[in-house]
Amino acid sequence: MSNVIRLSSSFAPGRAGYDESVFAIPGATTGFQQEDEMLEELGRRDRLRLVQFVCSFAWADFEIQPEERVFISRLIRRLDLDDEEDLQVQQWLDRPPALDDLDPTSIPAAHRRFFVEAIEGLISADGEIAEEERESFAIFKQLLAN
Repeated sequence: MSNVIRLSSSFAPGRAGYDESVFAIPGATTGFQQEDEMLEELGRRDRLRLVQFVCSFAWADFEIQPEERVFISRLIRRLDLDDEEDLQVQQWLDRPPALDDLDPTSIPAAHRRFFVEAIEGLISADGEIAEEERESFAIFKQLLAN
C-alpha cells in the first residue's frame, strides 16, 4: 500500500492542464481582497513564522521537493521578506526548523486560516501528499481548533 496520495494531473508541471496557480499564495493572483488585507496585517514576525511553519511541513516527509522549493520561493517574494529573513528561510530549507519554535496555538486566531491555506498549498505543490504530510496537517488543524 502506498503512503502517497497522487493528485490530479493539473498539479504536475509539464503535464497537460498544469495550473501554475497551485503555486500561488491565496490572494496573490486571484484578486481575493480579503487575503491581501490579511497578508498586510501580518507583521514581520508573523510573516517569518508563517514561512517557518511552511518549511516545517516541507520537511514532513523528510525531503523537500523542487516544487515545494518553488512554492516557498514565491511565498518569500509574496511576503516581501528582507535579506536577513530570506537567509533564515534558506537555513530552514537546509535543516528543518526546531520543533520547539513551532506552536500552532501561538498563531493569532485572525491569521490561522491564512497559515492553513499556505501549508495546504505547500503540501499539494508537488502533486503528491505523503502520509506524513497528511497526518501532520491533520494534527496542525486540530491544534488550531482547540
